Amino acid sequence: MKKEILIISLVILAFFLVILSCAGEPKKELTAARDALEKAREAEADRYASDIFTQAENLLTEAENLIAQKNYGEAKKLLINAMGIADTAAAQAAIGKEDMKMKAENFISGCQTAMEQLKSTQKIAQDWKIPKEQTDLSIQIPNWEDQLKRAQEEFDNGSFDVASKRASEAYQQITGKDNELRELIMAKQKTPSSSKPTKESKK
Repeated sequence: MKKEILIISLVILAFFLVILSCAGEPKKELTAARDALEKAREAEADRYASDIFTQAENLLTEAENLIAQKNYGEAKKLLINAMGIADTAAAQAAIGKEDMKMKAENFISGCQTAMEQLKSTQKIAQDWKIPKEQTDLSIQIPNWEDQLKRAQEEFDNGSFDVASKRASEAYQQITGKDNELRELIMAKQKTPSSSKPTKESKK
């Protein structure tokens, strides 16, 4: 009796496997998934919602591999998921782009403020007679100004992610140099033999 039940179960399982394997190739779903990915890319989801976009891409690739193996049932499921995730990526891209725009604006503005602060700190360091090789910014400042100019150009062209990256790097370098000069000034101030800058030297 148990043997007969086992045989029947195996027959039923084989039947369902045949049914699944005979399912038609999900051509419509494949086209729809590819179209959804393309629309998400056009919305710049690959830049501003990259994690979600990559997830959709991976599902599509996996589905294509399953189709090549004629595993159409599982492929169809993945394609449907890929479509939904691609649509989500497209929607999130708009939000991500706006957030990146604000971030880039803040970094560009921060760079301008930090640059002015650095020049002020540089003057104080020079007044305290800190060695010229440590206070000379004749090379760095033009480089940072050029970097900031490029960031602004990228921003104006709508490449907010690139603009943010450029401005962020410049901001870190500028504030890093400012902190370095401040530490030198503080060390100089603590040196007993150091005299305070005269009013004449501050002019």
